[in-house]
Amino acid sequence: MFKQIATLLFVFLISSEEVNASVRGTSITDSLYSTVLSEQRDLLIHLPNNYEENKVLDYPVLYLLDGQRNFAHTIGTLDLLNQSNMAQEMIVIAIMNTHRTRDFTPSYDESYNEWGVSGGADDFLDFIEKELIPYVNKKYRANNFKIVSGHSLGGLLSIYALQSRPELFQAHFAFSPSLWWHKQIIFKEAESFLKQPDELNMYLYVNMGSEGGHMLSSYERYTKLLNSNNPKRFKFNLDLDISETHNTTALAGHSLAFQKLYAALRPSHEIISKGIPAIKEFYKKQSEIYGYEIKPSYGSINRVAYNALKEKDFTTAIAIFEQNVKNYPYRADAYDSLADGYEANGDLGKALEMRRLVIKKSIVENVENNAYKTRQLNLLKSIKANKP
Repeated sequence: MFKQIATLLFVFLISSEEVNASVRGTSITDSLYSTVLSEQRDLLIHLPNNYEENKVLDYPVLYLLDGQRNFAHTIGTLDLLNQSNMAQEMIVIAIMNTHRTRDFTPSYDESYNEWGVSGGADDFLDFIEKELIPYVNKKYRANNFKIVSGHSLGGLLSIYALQSRPELFQAHFAFSPSLWWHKQIIFKEAESFLKQPDELNMYLYVNMGSEGGHMLSSYERYTKLLNSNNPKRFKFNLDLDISETHNTTALAGHSLAFQKLYAALRPSHEIISKGIPAIKEFYKKQSEIYGYEIKPSYGSINRVAYNALKEKDFTTAIAIFEQNVKNYPYRADAYDSLADGYEANGDLGKALEMRRLVIKKSIVENVENNAYKTRQLNLLKSIKANKP
């Protein structure tokens, strides 16, 4: 009996040592006292997967409302998109509720007193602007690009923040926003705001599910305003998806919002086709718009290299791939791309060396590496087949 137990323990220990699985990114709790709101505010925070690997990189920050409800699905969706280079990596700051109706509504409406006291949106935005954002900027590596994301009454707050403090956030997500609140009071300022001659360098995503009544009618009214009054540089997307309910529009919407925001901020295929100088000029203008240095993205530079590879300009492609490896030494994909360049150029020895390094880097970076292993296996078969 003892021998059987010892054998099982040995197998368990061996199995445990071979486990490389770990959760991507880091989730922590934090808290700060708000003098504006006279209360403690708890936070759920998620740091990107590569946060510790690249100590010099700053990140956009997503300020997520209804933090308890939306934290898990939001960071999961964002991470999935990050792994496919379909969204920016971000720091997520999820704000836990204390008095939801008070914080998310811009006016007092006694008709909804059963939900709690209303009309505290300006105080809540003061808390975010004067206390939370400075706290986050001091403690975490945040850049100047800030997104606010809210659902239902939280979506109302997101649009209210856009209209009342357009400089506070650079992007706004509003899922099934309660624009009907207090006889659609949000519309008193909406039209004049959207008709202003000044540039609005920001992004807005709004969606709605299978919701009828005043939810749908107020959404349709706001949609008409957006489509008829489009300020310069103001980008927005609207989605009416009747396959989603009020309770799932934030879940479905975050995926689309992240992707469409990413598309709105990156260079077009036309710019990328003009090469690295055009890309650098694009990001120089983006830096001027948003007030901080935005460096050319990994994906846009890598695309230039693959365009060169397609044209069989191997020297240019490999030089760009090598520069990306130097700039992003923690990214397995950078080494994988360089391996593609070597392999296309017929340098199978260097390609194999790089493919082996990709596997090691992928484990450290904690990314899915099955495709990398398959490419290495295919390369080994090719080398064997070409041996005299």
